[in-house]
Amino acid sequence: MLNRRFSLCFGSIRLAAILLLAIGCAWAQEVTGSIRGVVTDPTGAIIAHAQVSAVQTETGLNRQAVSVPDGSYLLVLLPVGHYRLEATASGFQKCVREGITLSVNQVANVPIQLVVGSAQQVVEVKADALQLETTIDLGKTVHGQDILNLPLNGRNFTQLGLLQPGVAPVTQGLKNAGGPLRAGQAYSVNGLRPESNQFLIDGVENYDSVYAGYVLEPPIDAISEFRILTSTASAKFGHSAGSTTNIVTRSGANRLHGAVYDFLRNDSLDARNFFSQKVEPLKQNQFGATIGGPIRHDKTFFFGYYEGFRNIQGETFTSTGPSARERLGDFSHTVDPTSRQVLPLAARRR
Repeated sequence: MLNRRFSLCFGSIRLAAILLLAIGCAWAQEVTGSIRGVVTDPTGAIIAHAQVSAVQTETGLNRQAVSVPDGSYLLVLLPVGHYRLEATASGFQKCVREGITLSVNQVANVPIQLVVGSAQQVVEVKADALQLETTIDLGKTVHGQDILNLPLNGRNFTQLGLLQPGVAPVTQGLKNAGGPLRAGQAYSVNGLRPESNQFLIDGVENYDSVYAGYVLEPPIDAISEFRILTSTASAKFGHSAGSTTNIVTRSGANRLHGAVYDFLRNDSLDARNFFSQKVEPLKQNQFGATIGGPIRHDKTFFFGYYEGFRNIQGETFTSTGPSARERLGDFSHTVDPTSRQVLPLAARRR
């Protein structure tokens, strides 16, 4: 009996490990990109069995592939970032292409042309490599520099989604009707309701199935880039009829990097509320820090962030109180003596 229980336990653990590995592979397909192309010589003839490798400049990650008989190659599961493409083949000079930038879910087409010569000779292309988009997904990628440089009220990354066609903010009527339940509903895409959107963060669902919005809002300093797919998304992004917002957080690199910030708002430069006799008090701080770097060069990295929010804000309320006569029980001025109808506030005699 003990052996049977042990075998059953071991089988369950192995099955769980396989499922976790499969899920991990599925997630990786949603937050990485790939590079493909054809290797040819100067005459346009295809070159088979060429060794092609992509090296990420930030982390030293190396992915390798071999061109097949039709000259094509494919490099998959590449994290977002900058890459250097290297290609070698017998009887040809080594080709190095710099300036390849890969975004989330991007399939870049980078052709490679090898020149006849010694393998010790190297042909380097320093300019940005030509990249062709080979997918039909409609959407826009917002990169890290755009996220940090563009002004955002409240520093919410979803505001940048409004820059692309077909995306509209949630109307004030819907916000008032839903109250705090709509806090995670960022926008409406192509006329569909905000509940039709899907949110992913590093390949994991960041979706509130009860209130239909995002759950975790990472600070913009911790986001590498994000992409909003508005239509014609591939089957792996199923789940929603509206859009899919795919967020990729920043990661560590071979260089130590980080930032400390504090965004301050107060009432010193605010104007007076129309219904208030003085400027309402306001003291708001949005502060935090990020840090990333290597644990083991070209192998293991770390990245962490913290953000805090403190807000002290006054509010002005308006209300109608009883007049001096009404406080004494005299309401004769509130009724028209001829029609015996209650008068509106503006027409009442004081």
